[in-house]
Amino acid sequence: MTAISDREVLAIDIGGTKIALALVANGQVTRRLQIATPRSGRGTDIVEAVARQAATLPATVSAGVATTGIVDQGHLTALNPATLPIEDRFPLVQALEASLARPVFAINDAQAAAWAEFRRGAGQGVERMAFVTVSTGIGAGIVLDGRLQSGRKGLAGHVGHMMGDPDGPVCGCGRRGCIERLASGTAIAVLASELLGRPVDSPEVFAAAEAGDMACNRLLDGAAAGLASVFCDLVASLDLERVVLGGGVGLAPGFLERVRRAIGLQPEIFHRPVVRAAMGADAGLIGIADLVLTELFIE
Repeated sequence: MTAISDREVLAIDIGGTKIALALVANGQVTRRLQIATPRSGRGTDIVEAVARQAATLPATVSAGVATTGIVDQGHLTALNPATLPIEDRFPLVQALEASLARPVFAINDAQAAAWAEFRRGAGQGVERMAFVTVSTGIGAGIVLDGRLQSGRKGLAGHVGHMMGDPDGPVCGCGRRGCIERLASGTAIAVLASELLGRPVDSPEVFAAAEAGDMACNRLLDGAAAGLASVFCDLVASLDLERVVLGGGVGLAPGFLERVRRAIGLQPEIFHRPVVRAAMGADAGLIGIADLVLTELFIE
């Protein structure tokens, strides 16, 4: 009999710009496809796009979905509609089960990636950790006493919408001064463009900082300081043992060191190791496949 951990799962990662589908067995991606995310605002278009691609892959017993946004009892809502335009409380799990003709388990993508890091990556060896991805936006997943936290409404871990500056810009979620508007790749590009008087993207900001541009260095130090403050808040509220940092900005050259320096300026009681994520771009796929085997009890 095939062990549960060796069963192949159809894993789906829905992001604001792309959707990845993969077959995953025992923490390994065996086949992978990627398509652009339909941005019509209709969840049915996303489901249809996923079903078309899934039909080209070998059948599996079950499927798992890691998606941007809030998953509440199988319904998907975009906390920031600019990231993923979709109807509020779209019945994602029900629609996918009907289209794929198999059980489906869904959870937020950063939560799924956090589980992959905890089980197989940079979170191994501790029981209380947060995985924070800093990319176009900021997301996170939290593991406490070895259990992934999703919350009653799926909101647990959405640290991108924790307060960074009470006088900061209004966020797409409706709050003012969210750290996502101050330290994400999108925020860094907006702030740098205003500062430099011309459009730039976040990789250009990092390149300019590395070349010695003082204004860009100050901007990146400010973003790192904001994240460090949020990390210390998480430690104060959850007594974490470790923070795992990932994402295109989080893993950009020198940024982790900036965050560590900023944490070093905080009182020592709030200091915890901040380490580089290890699972790469497929962390969400690997994490959701592992969670499917736990949540759906495949035998």
